[in-house]
Amino acid sequence: AIFPNIHSQAECEEYLEPFVNGFIQFEQLTNPIFSSKTEVDEQLDLYSNVYQCLDEGTAPQITGGEKLRSYLEYFLIFAGGLGSQSEDTTLDLVLLSSSDDPGVTKIRDEAGIEAPDGYIFVRSYNSREAMPPLVRRAFQSPDVAGVTILSRYIAVLAEEKKTWPQRALQLQTLPGTTSHELIHAYVNSILLPMEFDLPTWYSEGLAIYFSDSAINHTIITPNFSISNTSSAEYQSYDTAFKYLESKLGRERLLILIGQSIQEADPSILYQDLG
Repeated sequence: AIFPNIHSQAECEEYLEPFVNGFIQFEQLTNPIFSSKTEVDEQLDLYSNVYQCLDEGTAPQITGGEKLRSYLEYFLIFAGGLGSQSEDTTLDLVLLSSSDDPGVTKIRDEAGIEAPDGYIFVRSYNSREAMPPLVRRAFQSPDVAGVTILSRYIAVLAEEKKTWPQRALQLQTLPGTTSHELIHAYVNSILLPMEFDLPTWYSEGLAIYFSDSAINHTIITPNFSISNTSSAEYQSYDTAFKYLESKLGRERLLILIGQSIQEADPSILYQDLG
């Protein structure tokens, strides 16, 4: 069980101390960087205790306590499977520096954009009903197959299909869905959505361009608002990047994409057009 103990106030004060004294910043929750399963498990143990203290009401008062609780809940959901039965969900810890996903390979090796350190938490669910409420709300549309949350959390709907044609279609589309989300996580982990408000045409355009996958998609921002993208909007973003490539050439466009990410300035992509 994730929450095996009931904590005393003294224990909760000890668990909360790194947050109270600023040793652990909110950024470490919105963009958690871990490169080993041992690190993840250690942090999961600490965060589980902190979350339970906040949930029990035995924790000391802390500025931003409600936001902290929400950030902790996302980590526990994606790292520990909080809110779901183990048979209904799986976790893949993806290192972008070594991933052979086609979209990741393009942005990392072709565009030369250095992969951010640490894991991307890719959690798959076999149904919407299996998802905890914080995740399920992003899948309210029946067309949504994937969601990127904050910087490094990806949820993918991998429900079991009843008919062979449906299963065959899923085998074709599910890898593209995951690839699309990995590009979002790649860019978000570098630029951090808390610091840079990226326009949708840019973030979605990059995901489509590198993954070759225009899926119905949802993003949950650090302020917990939900941003949905329609099929028509996807088509326009896809067209925009194809236009840029036709005018600039692929090699030049890849260079400009790298510069735009490095400088957090999407306008770099079209400044050469005059």
